[in-house]
Amino acid sequence: MSDMRVLLLHGLGNHRPRAHWQWWLAEHLRRAHVPVQHPQLPAPDAPTFEAWSEVALAELEMLAGGGERVVLAHSLSCVMWARLAPRLPARLRPSRVALIAPPSRARLASVLPDFPFDEGVNLSAVSPGRVVGRADDPYRDAPLAQVATAWGLPAIEVAGEGHLNHEDGHGPWPSVLAWTLTGDDQAWSATAG
Repeated sequence: MSDMRVLLLHGLGNHRPRAHWQWWLAEHLRRAHVPVQHPQLPAPDAPTFEAWSEVALAELEMLAGGGERVVLAHSLSCVMWARLAPRLPARLRPSRVALIAPPSRARLASVLPDFPFDEGVNLSAVSPGRVVGRADDPYRDAPLAQVATAWGLPAIEVAGEGHLNHEDGHGPWPSVLAWTLTGDDQAWSATAG
């Protein structure tokens, strides 16, 4: 068994479908004997920061201890992470984080008017991280590099268009598996799923 532990946090409207890359990643990590937590966050179609962050905190508590701890957040969970991470005690901070396909407030304001978007929070002070996404994402207005810079993290642009989910044909994703296992940013340049 690996001393690495991984937490996957899904986005808005995600009921953890098998076709999503997070499900695929969880299966492949478990085959590699890496413990994975992939919780169903409460009310995925009408989430609140409070409910989602409560589950994320409980999951982080389970990750606490020695060894490498990796968090991969997708879509709205990136937004939740940006608000939650600066409040984390040192013992709960992960070793590294990938914020994948973060959405823009304007794209979700009509659906989630009360979900807090903390832009301009320096996440690099919490844990080493990366903001990963495509240049053209229907849920993001700002360029990926601008979002990453506002959070104090480097941006990694993945080829193609879409929100990096199963609906745009993004299921199996060897690059995310390689990065999760190694932390090597070169993994992202491999062909996306």
